[in-house]
Amino acid sequence: MYKPMKSIKDKKITVIGAGLSGKGASQLASYLGAEVLLTDIKNKLDYKEKYDRIKISLGTYPEEAFQSELIIVSPGIDCQKNEFVIKLAKQNIPIISEIEFASWFTKSKLIAITGSNGKSTVVEILGNIIKHKYPNAMVGGNIGIPFSENVLRELKNKLTNVIHVLEISSYQLEKTYAFKPQIACILNISKDHLDRYDSYESYYKTKFKIYNNNKLFYNIEDEILKHKFEGLSNTVPFSIKNDKSFLIKNNRIINKANNTFIELSKVQLIGKHNIENILAVLHMLNEIKVEHEIVEKTIYNFQSLNHRMEKINNHPLIINDSKSTNIHSCKAAIDSFDSDIILILGGYSAESIDENEIISIINKKNIKNVICYGQVGMK
Repeated sequence: MYKPMKSIKDKKITVIGAGLSGKGASQLASYLGAEVLLTDIKNKLDYKEKYDRIKISLGTYPEEAFQSELIIVSPGIDCQKNEFVIKLAKQNIPIISEIEFASWFTKSKLIAITGSNGKSTVVEILGNIIKHKYPNAMVGGNIGIPFSENVLRELKNKLTNVIHVLEISSYQLEKTYAFKPQIACILNISKDHLDRYDSYESYYKTKFKIYNNNKLFYNIEDEILKHKFEGLSNTVPFSIKNDKSFLIKNNRIINKANNTFIELSKVQLIGKHNIENILAVLHMLNEIKVEHEIVEKTIYNFQSLNHRMEKINNHPLIINDSKSTNIHSCKAAIDSFDSDIILILGGYSAESIDENEIISIINKKNIKNVICYGQVGMK
């Protein structure tokens, strides 16, 4: 296990991958006094900012990286397959993720959410609520702004009362070691990104790295999460069927401790899975006291994110759920409706398609027609 460096002043650091995460990590490392080399196999950068005191190598990976004292990899880099990273690892140079790196240099509270589906929705709702009480709170990670960029902003501006609300993908968790958010949440587990992992088990065990004996909320209705976390210290299950802290009754989510409630008829989000998402938010807010009026108003006003059960038209009702990139999220979308559905299904998939799972979905009685398109349309 790599221990956090308390200071990186004058350390030689290489950042591999010049996307948003790599850019954020490079600028944070440079601000903290490191000698930074940013490298990418691509021949160009996708942004125009100046890179003062950051050396950039594009098109080929430089031999100079082997003199590094620390390697930071962007989430898009597959460390199991990237030959350059494999060679660096053989030199026993510490290799960490951008999320791990940024966490070394903030003392602020971290709230981190992962899962196969629903992460962005939960992070946005939670972030919007917390910002009402803590104006310096920041939302980032896999959504929008890289964690390193937010930490840099925090340090530069000497901000206090900061809370970082982070969406965390499995890719970002791969090279984490000391990363330990005070509050963590795993929403669900389903087959996704299996082109990157040796097995389904390898994928979800990477998700489990968000739990580091810290406070963890998890969906006990998910069999994989139940099997892993039930009874472990500092873990709190949530459930739309039998939750210890909240009761779902008469179309309300009721807080058993104080009888405050969320009126589900006023919620603009569609589907049972979004009730689970709201329940996860309410559980995490039990750790951060925010006035119920703020919670209530924010949840009622929150609209679907782009491409996530997003209403395009009301009559007839047209839903854009193109962020449903796996069978589980597609099924959750369909299960949100009792009325007849015309399902537009297809696109691109780097993974194999399970025909039986597809058939089980399109055989539902309310699916009246299926329109197939894209690379997987013929399948």
